[in-house]
Amino acid sequence: MKKIFTIVLLLTLQHTVLAQRENNNWLFGSNAGVSFAGAAPVAVTGSAMDTYEACASISDAAGNLLFYTSSVNVWNRNHTLMPNGQALGGHESASQGAAIVRHPANANQYYIFVVDACDNLLRGGLKYSIVDMSRQGGLGEVTTRAVQVPSGSVTEKLTIVPHANGTDSWILVHGWQSNRFLAFQLTANGLVTTPITSSVGSVHSGGGGNFQNANAVGYMKASPAGNKLAVGIRDGNFELFNFNNATGQVSNYVPLQQFYRSYGVEFSPDGSRLYGTNLDGHSLIQFNLLAGSGAAIAASGTVVGYTSGFAGALQVGPDGKIYVAQYQVRYLGVINTPNALGNACNFQTAGVNLGNQFCQIGLPNNYTLPVQPLVASFTSNTVCFGAVTPFTATISGGTGAATATWNFGDPASGTANTATGLTPTHSFSAPGTYSVVLTVAEPGIGQPLTITRSVVVAPVPTVNLGPTVQQVCQGQSVTLSVGTQPVGTTVRWQDGSTASTFIATTSGQYYVDVTNAQGCTVRASTAVQVVAPPTLALGPAVQRLCQGQSLTLSVGAQPAGTTYRWQDGSTAATLVVRSAGIYSVVVTLPPGCSAQASTQVEVAPVPTVNLGQDTTLCLQQPVLLRAGLQPVGSTYRWQDGSTAATYLASTAGTYSVEVTSPAGCVSRDERVLSSADCPFQIPNVITPNEDNYNEAFVLKGLNPKAWSLVLFNRWGRQVYQTASYDNTWNANGQPDGLYYYLLTNPTTGQQYRGWVQVSR
Repeated sequence: MKKIFTIVLLLTLQHTVLAQRENNNWLFGSNAGVSFAGAAPVAVTGSAMDTYEACASISDAAGNLLFYTSSVNVWNRNHTLMPNGQALGGHESASQGAAIVRHPANANQYYIFVVDACDNLLRGGLKYSIVDMSRQGGLGEVTTRAVQVPSGSVTEKLTIVPHANGTDSWILVHGWQSNRFLAFQLTANGLVTTPITSSVGSVHSGGGGNFQNANAVGYMKASPAGNKLAVGIRDGNFELFNFNNATGQVSNYVPLQQFYRSYGVEFSPDGSRLYGTNLDGHSLIQFNLLAGSGAAIAASGTVVGYTSGFAGALQVGPDGKIYVAQYQVRYLGVINTPNALGNACNFQTAGVNLGNQFCQIGLPNNYTLPVQPLVASFTSNTVCFGAVTPFTATISGGTGAATATWNFGDPASGTANTATGLTPTHSFSAPGTYSVVLTVAEPGIGQPLTITRSVVVAPVPTVNLGPTVQQVCQGQSVTLSVGTQPVGTTVRWQDGSTASTFIATTSGQYYVDVTNAQGCTVRASTAVQVVAPPTLALGPAVQRLCQGQSLTLSVGAQPAGTTYRWQDGSTAATLVVRSAGIYSVVVTLPPGCSAQASTQVEVAPVPTVNLGQDTTLCLQQPVLLRAGLQPVGSTYRWQDGSTAATYLASTAGTYSVEVTSPAGCVSRDERVLSSADCPFQIPNVITPNEDNYNEAFVLKGLNPKAWSLVLFNRWGRQVYQTASYDNTWNANGQPDGLYYYLLTNPTTGQQYRGWVQVSR
């Protein structure tokens, strides 16, 4: 539920309101300037204008400078002269020599009204020019220049008063050597050149000065409500009148005291006080407009401060303070609380530092609108605990310089309990009702505006559906519950059902939205996994184990949290088996789902293998190695990869065999045969005459197969060669004679050379 809290400050806390921020930038004096864009006014540089009195400046609705004028020339925001922006018909020494007002029917066009000065014997009267800001790429151009308004000779007093219809404006001047006020109405159709004339008050004539016309000097200002008019006559009195901003009529003349040189005038933002300056008397005077009769008001005049230089123009600022021009001084004076009576108005001579620039005696001749009360409100949503609470303050009226501060009534939140700005947010530390205070402060008002209201932070339901993931065995279910909730609580499950419990039988994501009577909703969720019983296998139904070996039984990888129980009560994930028997295990998954697996283990004997003792032999003949008697189906593997049941060893070396039984059991043995240094004989005569005696070249005491043999005839021609000799060469096909032999043992590298005689 959205709550809107609004408070309107009326009574005496009223403020001058300028049209948005059109009065944000003041340019005046000797290239001086002030910006009101921030919290406090600051000096700005760049002004191209050096003027003694006459000046006016205007900004757009966002507070960006548009242009400024000395009543003679007009400069754009880049501080360069506008096209056609010279000789506007005014005079830089006229008190209120220039005033700017926007065209009622064209937001891009502005009127510049100017009057002449005593220095020129007031000959020029009232003139106007028109600036069109749509020209020159938004920099503006004077499209109509120095149009004479039929007014006759007028004083240096020129002011703008908003019309009661909220659209038009009154352009007010005062006739010279007369007591006539001339009010020209500016409408959507342009300037009405026939003025509303009011003959009231003193005749403005004479005075000192070089031309004996100094009584034309001084200011004329309207009150913020547009119902009063004040005039300063340099060598005469201050004057007070009533003004009807609906008809343009001036009435009810109240002469006020004379303070030597009556120059600047300005009303306080709430219209309760009138201020005037004593030009070369350096003093600031306050009149209490609430004193009662005209005589009482006149008698209330009192000096409330003294300026550093000549006391010049008075002008209310966007911040509700009144600023005072001080001749040839690098500071603007300031009346900090102009609504206050007497010295409580707090006048300060060094109010705004102008940097290296100097003030003269004029300030921008800005007009005031009717009083708008300061209105503040704030909105907030009743929120549920845990959510960020947004606040939105709305401030209207006032000067546009108001600031908003907040106290959320939540000290437990620490430094976050306070905030500034129009749109803060706050996270309350606990459910409950909090007293939230919005304070709106603005320069020029003594007591800040406060709004205090209760903001409810509703509790949220507490719901717990259990662990983030819940597992249940296949064929079973899990009951999800929101628990006990207060009366008025509503429940809605993911399928739209509204019971306080939900039975989940399938895998999936389940959630529930629980809403309490205050409208606060919380969502709880859980994932349900339906788990099938484990799939188990310990291997083949019958497994053989070789005697003396072991077998590790395992059901394979299972989820974390799985438990095991073997037939012997052990609980490890595996079981090491060394003997025959039937083995079984029960496996239980975390949700409690179980399954059993079993296997029969048989123990088989290993083969008995014996190749004999290591032996040193005269290896004239190969030695047959046997692995011993083995069951049918056994397999053999000798050291050279051969697979026969026996092996013929013809050279010295290490011989081994690996026997695998039909059950897969393996046994191994090896034997080392060493060659003994035995006597041998190589024949030097053979007689291959078929008498079966000495028929072939036979090596005695050597294993012929271990030797390679090459034979050459007497001429060195090779007649025979073999890599493994077999004692059979009988010179077949060769003639009798002498033959040379070379015997080589490739294993040992031994060689024998000699000759043999063949005789048949």
